[in-house]
Amino acid sequence: MLGIRSSFLQASFNYERMQACGFTWAMLPVLKKVYGNDKEKLAGAMTDNLEFINTHPNLVGFLLGLMMSLEEGGASRDMIKGLKLALFGPIAGIGDTIIWGTLKAIILGLGCTFALQGNSLGAVIPFLFPIIGYTAGWMFLRFGYRLGKDAVLKLMQSGVINTVITGASVLGLFMICLLYTSDA
Repeated sequence: MLGIRSSFLQASFNYERMQACGFTWAMLPVLKKVYGNDKEKLAGAMTDNLEFINTHPNLVGFLLGLMMSLEEGGASRDMIKGLKLALFGPIAGIGDTIIWGTLKAIILGLGCTFALQGNSLGAVIPFLFPIIGYTAGWMFLRFGYRLGKDAVLKLMQSGVINTVITGASVLGLFMICLLYTSDA
């Protein structure tokens, strides 16, 4: 269900929070499951998820899976916010490079080659792109969820959560600064 919801990440895209509404909508079933009838904690988690996020729509599954696992594992709000802030930028960069810049160009180039030769596969091949994209998103969602559960348990046992929160926050702020300074 979360994989289908993540497909609508950009459905309410806006320039203030980018994909935050879609991200929150995708996370809502998990947040309701974790916080149940505690409306105050649910509202706090939803507010945290409504903060600015701009990542790759096909690879957001990794981040959603990780956040879902952290929510279920009882991680602190600071840790969840810090990791989300630290990871959405690098995921966007990787996804844009691999999915948009490489995979899409290869698939569409292959389709054009067949079409120019008069082969009807030229009309079918471009439809492989969304299939591969959604499959990758689903796989990354599962991977992020599994990684998150293990990471939370290991971090809680080792007592380095504050170091991870600080490091993730610094990395996230660095990525935000890079985004804003590259536009100037």
